Order: sequence, then structure tokens, then C-alpha cells
Amino acid sequence: MEESNWWRESVVYQVYTASFQDTTGNGQGDLNGITSKLPYLKQLGVDIVWLCPIYASPMVDMGYDISDYRAIHPDFGTMDDWERMIDEAHRTGLKVIMDLVVNHTSDQHEWFQDAKDGEAKKDWYVWRDKNEDGKEPNNWGAIFGGSCWEWSDKLQQYYLHVFDVSQPDLNWENPAVREAVWDVMRFWLDKGCDGFRMDVINCISKATGFPDAPVTDVTSPYQYGLIHRFNGPNVAEYLHEMHDRVLRYYPNTFTVGEAPGVKNAEQALPLIKNGTPLQMLFHFEHMYIDHQPGEPCFNYRPWKLTELKDILGKFMEDNQSCGGWDSLYLENHDQPRILGRWANDNIHRDASARMLAIFHATGRGTLFLYQGQEIGMANPSSWTFDELRDLEEIQYYETVKAKGGDLEDALKQIQRIGRDNSRTPMQWNADANSGFTSGTPWIKVNDDYKEWNVESQLASPDTSVLGFWTHLLKLRKQHKGLVHGHFEMVDYANQSVYAYTRTDDAGQYLVVCSFSGEEISWPCPIDKGSLLLGNYAHRESETDETLKLKPFEGRLYHLER
Repeated sequence: MEESNWWRESVVYQVYTASFQDTTGNGQGDLNGITSKLPYLKQLGVDIVWLCPIYASPMVDMGYDISDYRAIHPDFGTMDDWERMIDEAHRTGLKVIMDLVVNHTSDQHEWFQDAKDGEAKKDWYVWRDKNEDGKEPNNWGAIFGGSCWEWSDKLQQYYLHVFDVSQPDLNWENPAVREAVWDVMRFWLDKGCDGFRMDVINCISKATGFPDAPVTDVTSPYQYGLIHRFNGPNVAEYLHEMHDRVLRYYPNTFTVGEAPGVKNAEQALPLIKNGTPLQMLFHFEHMYIDHQPGEPCFNYRPWKLTELKDILGKFMEDNQSCGGWDSLYLENHDQPRILGRWANDNIHRDASARMLAIFHATGRGTLFLYQGQEIGMANPSSWTFDELRDLEEIQYYETVKAKGGDLEDALKQIQRIGRDNSRTPMQWNADANSGFTSGTPWIKVNDDYKEWNVESQLASPDTSVLGFWTHLLKLRKQHKGLVHGHFEMVDYANQSVYAYTRTDDAGQYLVVCSFSGEEISWPCPIDKGSLLLGNYAHRESETDETLKLKPFEGRLYHLER
């Protein structure tokens, strides 16, 4: 890759370590399991491996509550295991990036242990007095339920936790906190880490004065304070300081920031223009498309395809006009599997997986794949309460129960949108526990693993979803216009077909994706060129400008200049 473009052209594969590959039989994935699968990732066409948190942690929030940034959680292995993994990845031609979780720590971190005792590091966290009514400093709600504020009898103050009570927020206004974060980054970069995915990085600055949030007519305080907890006035300043103090000394470092609440390219630009201080952001508007505004994700709302075009298409068009770059993702550890969410994971599962692959891999941005996406993994068909592992799901279920609500419906909503859906073990083969572990898995294995697994799909490269993804990633590397080409929407108003072009000096690519479960006709408004890839077999003689699209059909055309 060209040095200046390597991060744009890269394919990133997210590994949820706990569910990837277990080599010890303890039911948890580990670093040695990742090392054993590096050849598979290289063969798939991956360039960068992103590890979800592997640090020492009480695991209240599956590792996003870190108690020691310089230690490995024993379930995942040792520092020696990490060093062997990074050496083997580099030998194989792969880069490895870490999850940087520095908006908050675990309450078990030595920094907070010092702070809660009122010692020297108290100002490393956010403490506030009671308000005039003797209550919490403001009305902000925590992401995982309840108030954002927790009372300390010893200090007679509240501390802030945007997420769980066990995850106190760091005080980024304190220069000592920022310097400690820079030291953590240097520690991993000096050990060979190739970059960072930065967890909720736009949460590091809150609204000045911590004002009350507007109280709306929603039934849940979940969103109260969302506009104040994220995108504070100093986010760009802190990230530019991060670049000046750390990143510029490691010029090949890969950076992507998770940024909930960034709704458009204009808001994103101060953080990513021309790749500085970060190269790209994860925005969430397309992941919120089926959420009721102001409510938890479990409250569904129907949506239209033009809404998705307004979000993703608009981001891509605006970014290319102002020097920004996008991230392309449809799944991750915080989202359910995409097939049943945007398409069909039942009778049209294979077609849906391939259509969404074309849609996913041809947008303007860096491509992020989540483990199992490449074989068409889907949500489990159902959950029981005892099977749940995710903190957010459990608290939602308990809230419904406490209110005397419909528990059966609560489980249906968890099956639809809950985070555990994407955290079931990677489906390697048809052996016990899908080849993930010889022990008892920490979370249940999806019942469909005997049919949908890596081993069976590797054996059928010409007909499997895995073979389709492998071919598609090769095309993306061969046809640079699919990465760098100009992006433009086609037939925006259509509610069944999502179409766009990518254009460079070598020619034009037309992407046509049907999001309909029915066969439809689509009058193609431009010269489509020759078919480069499709998820159905096509007649060589097809010349009709009105395309007959089958359920969830995707096509990629190429018109050479």
C-alpha cells in the first residue's frame, strides 16, 4: 500500500477475545487462541487485527472496566503470550491495535482506590457536592441505568460514572490524568502495538458546569444528559494534545475513535480532518436507526431505507468534500448480528449475508469486519434470563421485572438487539462447542454452528459466504476506485434499492443493493457497465436496463473508461 493511504485501504478485523478461540479449556478465549488463527485472518484478506480489552479487569463490563492498563487479564494469558502474538502477527504481515479505554477506569484501579480515600489522586476523577435540594449534582442518567452519580459517605461527595457505577469517569481537565494516559499509550506502542481503537473518546470532555439536561416526555431517563456527557468543549483540544505528545512520534499508528452522539461530518471534522488528530471515527447514527428516540435500544421503531441513505450516504458525501474519512462497520461487540436486523437471517440468510457484504465493502471508508461476520453468523434464535451475560441486558430485564412488565417480550427484545448476540463463540467447526473450547463456554454457543462454521465454508470456497467475502476483499484491493473513488448516491428516493457509484480515473463502479424480501424491478438510471460481482447467478445475456432483482440481491458493476 502507498504509505499515505495504508490506513484507508486496510481491512480491520475485530476480535472479541473472550469468544474467539480458547486454548486452555477454561471456556474463555485467549491470546494464544488469537495467535493460532492469524494465518486464517491473513488468508481472508485482513490487514489489521483489533483486540477488544485484554487488560486486568474485574470484568463487570467484559473488560471495559480496567484495573491495570499495563497487565493482561489472566483468563486471556500473560504478557509473554501477548508478545508472542504481536511478533507472529508482524511476521505474518498483520498489524495489531488495542482498545484504549480512558474515559473511565474500574473502581478497582489503584488510581480510584487512592481517590475514594481522599488521597492525592482524588482530583483524577470527577467529584461534586450535593445540589441545593440535597440530591445528585444534576439529572444525568447512566448508560447502564440509574443516575450518573454515586455517593461517597467518606468524602461526602458524589463521583461521576457515565456508564456503570463500577466505572468512575476520569477527570481529563487534570493535566496529570492526560499525562498518565499518554504514558499508557507509549507503553503499548513501544511494545509493538500498531495503534488504538479509542473507546467513547468524545466522552472525555463534558458540558461546562455540568448543567441539568432537558427533561423530555420519554419514560426513561436513559438519554437525560446525553447531549452534555459527550462532545464537550475540550474534546478536540485533548485529542490534538494526544497527537502532539504521542501520536506524531509514532507516524504509522492507526487510530479510530468511538464517538456516540456525533451526528454528521461537520461535528466529526475537527477530530479527523486530513487524518489529524485521529484518522476516523465510529459514529452511531446508523446503529440507532431502529431505536425509539430518547429510549433504550430495546424499544424498537420501524425505519425507511432513505433514512439509512440520509445517514451513511450523507456522511460519505460530506466527508469527501471536507477532508474527512469514514469507518465502515455493520457489526461489533456492542451490536447484534446485522442479518436479521437489516435483511433476513432465515430463508434468505445466504443472500442477505452476501448482499450486505457488497454494501459494506464498497463504501467510502476503512473497512471493519467483526468476527463471524465473514461466515454469516446470526443472532441465536432465543435467550433465557439465565443465559444472559451482558450487564446492559440484565439490568434491562430486571427493570422490566421490577415494573411488572412483560418478561417474555423483554427476552424477545434482547434477542433482537442485545449485545450478547454478537458475543457468542466463534463458530470454527461442527465439533462440540463449535471448536471454540474443550471446556464449558462462558456464554452459550449458537445452535446453528454445525451448519454455519469456518471449516465447512473453507471446504466450499466457490459457494460459501466465507469464499464470497475472501473474493470481495481481493477485489477491493485490486480496484482502488472502490476505496478512494468519488462517492455519489443513485436514485436516492427509492425505498427498496440502495445504489451508489464510486468513480476514479480508471472508471466507474455501480453498487446496487436490494433491501427488499420480494423480487423487484429497478430501472437503472445510468450506464451500469459489466457485472463484476453478484450474490445470485446471472444470465450472461441480460441487457435490460430495468434490472430484475431477487430478494436481498446485491450487484457490483464496473464501467471502464
